[in-house]
Amino acid sequence: MPPRPIVRKSLLDTVNTESYTCPSCFIRAEIRTSFSTRAAHCIGQTRRAERRNGELEHRSTNVQLNGPQISRPRRQYSSQGSLASTTAINAPTTVPPRYRELHQRLLALQEEASTYVNLSRLQLAARSLESEEPITRVALLGLGQNGANAARKLARALLSDPLGEEQAWEQDLLQSVKDGRSLLLRYGDSEDTAQASPLVQTLHVPSPFLRRHNVEILVASLNTASADRITDAELEEAILVPSLTTPSSAGGRVGFVRYPVHKALVVAEGITGAVSYGRLPRFIDKAELITAALSLPLRPSSAKTSAEEETTDNVVDIDLATHALDLFRASNANGAQFSDEWQTSRLPALSKWIAGAEAREEELRPAVRGLLDSVFLNASASIEGAESEQSTVVANSTIPEANRSKLDALISHFSADWHRDLQDNLGAGLQSRSWRRTAWWRLIWRIDDVSVSAADILRLSWLTEAEQTMAFISGRIEEAGLATSDELREAGPASRYAIEGADHIEYTLSSWEPKRAAIIAPPKEMYAAELLQQDVLVARVKEESGINAAFNPPWPRTIHLARQQMLHTLVPAFHRRAQTLLLSTLSTAGGASALGAWIYLATAGSAVQGAGALAALGIVWSLRRLQTLWGKERDDFAITVKENGRRVLAEVERHLHRLVKEGGRASIRPEDTQSWQQARAAVQSCRKVLEKAR
Repeated sequence: MPPRPIVRKSLLDTVNTESYTCPSCFIRAEIRTSFSTRAAHCIGQTRRAERRNGELEHRSTNVQLNGPQISRPRRQYSSQGSLASTTAINAPTTVPPRYRELHQRLLALQEEASTYVNLSRLQLAARSLESEEPITRVALLGLGQNGANAARKLARALLSDPLGEEQAWEQDLLQSVKDGRSLLLRYGDSEDTAQASPLVQTLHVPSPFLRRHNVEILVASLNTASADRITDAELEEAILVPSLTTPSSAGGRVGFVRYPVHKALVVAEGITGAVSYGRLPRFIDKAELITAALSLPLRPSSAKTSAEEETTDNVVDIDLATHALDLFRASNANGAQFSDEWQTSRLPALSKWIAGAEAREEELRPAVRGLLDSVFLNASASIEGAESEQSTVVANSTIPEANRSKLDALISHFSADWHRDLQDNLGAGLQSRSWRRTAWWRLIWRIDDVSVSAADILRLSWLTEAEQTMAFISGRIEEAGLATSDELREAGPASRYAIEGADHIEYTLSSWEPKRAAIIAPPKEMYAAELLQQDVLVARVKEESGINAAFNPPWPRTIHLARQQMLHTLVPAFHRRAQTLLLSTLSTAGGASALGAWIYLATAGSAVQGAGALAALGIVWSLRRLQTLWGKERDDFAITVKENGRRVLAEVERHLHRLVKEGGRASIRPEDTQSWQQARAAVQSCRKVLEKAR
C-alpha cells in the first residue's frame, strides 16, 4: 500500500486564512497530486515486475495474488491488494546501486538452482534488496490449543502505546481469533481499511514500534501434528514460510499459500503449549531467525526467582505485561509498578529481538543479511543432501564385489572345462565312424556324405557341453542382478566371433536367407492362413534354411551363431572342395585312359604296353593327388574348426567377464552432476557478492 499522504501545516494555515474549503475535497486533491507523481515512475516498472513470480506460492489451488494495478486515482487506493506491501514480489521497484550486483546474482540463483533453493524466501530476499529501507516481516506463530490467542495478546502488548488510551484496533486484534484467518499487522491509520481477503486479514495499526523499526507482523497458527514425522529442515521451512489456509472450495479441497517472513517467533501458552513446545527441536543455531516464547506466570522481581525461570530464557508472562499496560493507562502514578511488571514479563527482550540490531549507514540490514545467509546455507545443504542421497542409491544398487569375485572364479573354472571339452570331444568326433566316411578313397561313390559328416561333427562334437554349462552360468549372472536376458543374448564387443570369412556376414537370425536352386528345392506357395500361424511359419523356415527362428535362449548365443555360421559357410566350402578334387581326379584319370586307348588304337595293338602304362600312370597320379590334397583339406577343416572353437570360447569368456565386472553398477547421471555443480557455483557466487555488500 502506498504511504498515506501527509498534509503540511502551511497548507492548513492557508485554508484557515482564506475562504472555506471542504476538508474532504482538499485531502482528495492532495492524494491525487501525490499519486500522479508516483504513477509515472511505477508504470515504467510494471511490465518488468509482472514477469516475476509472486512470493505467495499456491500448492493445491490456482490462487495467484497480484500487486495493485495502476489505474485512475481514487480514494480507495489504500485498500487495493490486501496482501501487497513494500515487500510484495510484484511491486515495481528500483534496486539501489550498491545492491544491484547481489540482486542480479539472486535472480541468477533462482534460475540455476531452483530445485535446491526455497523460491519464496529467495524472492523475499531479492525484494528486500530493492529498497533503501526494506520492511522486516516477522511472524508470530501460535502453538498449541491457545497459541493463536496468545500470539494476538503478545502482539497487542508489544504494539500498544502505554501513553495513550486503548484503541479500537486492540479489540479488533483480540476478536480476530474467532475469524480463523491469519492476521497481518501494518503501520498505518486505524481508519484505513483493506480489501477483504480469504487468506489473511490486514489490520492497520498506528504503532510507534512498527513505524520506528519498519516492521510488519504476521499472526498465524503453527500446526505441529506431524512434527514427529518431518525433519528439522522441513520444520524450519514450515516456520519461516508459514502456510495460510484458503477456505474450502465447492469440491471440498483446501489450498495453502506460502507467505515467507524474515523472522519467526513461536508463541505458546499454558501447560498444553509447554507440551507442544517441548516437542519442537531447539533451533539454537537459528536464534537470529527463529525463537520461541512460552507464556507462563512469572513472579515479580521482588520475589525469589525459581530455578526453572532462571534456566528458561524463553518464558514470558503475557498476562503480566497486559496487566502492567492496563495499570499504567489507568493512572500515571503506577509507573513504578508498570516498569517492574513490564521488566518481569520479559517482553522487552522479545521487543528487542523483533526490532533487530540497528544497521550502520550503507550497510545491509541484519534481518535481510540473516535471511540471505539462511537461504544460502539451506541451498548448500539441499545440494549436498541430493548428492548424498543419489550416491547412497547408487551404492545400494551396485552388486557387492564379493558376489562378483565368486562369479568371476566360476567363469574361469568353467572356461578350463570348455577348452577341455573342445579338445576331447572334437578329437573324438574326428576319430568317429562318421568322419571316416570322408576318406579320400570313399569320395568316388560317397561324395554326398562329406557335408553330412562335417555337419555332424559341428552339431554333435563342437562345444556342446560348453553351451550347456554357459546356460547355467548365465542363469547365475542374471540371478545376481549383473545382467538382464537381453544383455546376455548380446554377442559381446567382438560381434564377428573372429571366425575366418565372417567379415562380410551379419550374424543375426533374420539375415540368414540361404538361396537354394529352384531345381533342387522349388519354392512353395504360402497362404495367408499359414502366415498367421507361428508354428507353421517357424517350421517352414527351419525346413528351407535349417534355422530354428524360435531359438532365442536367455544366454549368449555366440556358440550357436558360430556353429550356424560354419554350417552355412565352412561346410559348403568343404563339400565344394571335395567335389572339385574329385572332378579333377576323374578328369585326369579319364584323360590318361583316353590317351592310352588312342595310342593303342593308333598302333594297332603293337604298343599295348605303353598305352596301358600311360593310362595306369594317369590314374595313379590323379588318385595320389586326390589323396594328398583331400587329406590336407580334411586337416585344414579340423584345424579351422578347432581354432574357431578357441576364438569363440575366448569371446564368450571375455563377454561374461565383462558382464560380471561392469554389470549391475548404477551410476550418477552426468546431467545430475552438472546440475549440482552449477547450483553450487551459483550459491558460492552469491556468497562472495554478499560479503562485498556487507
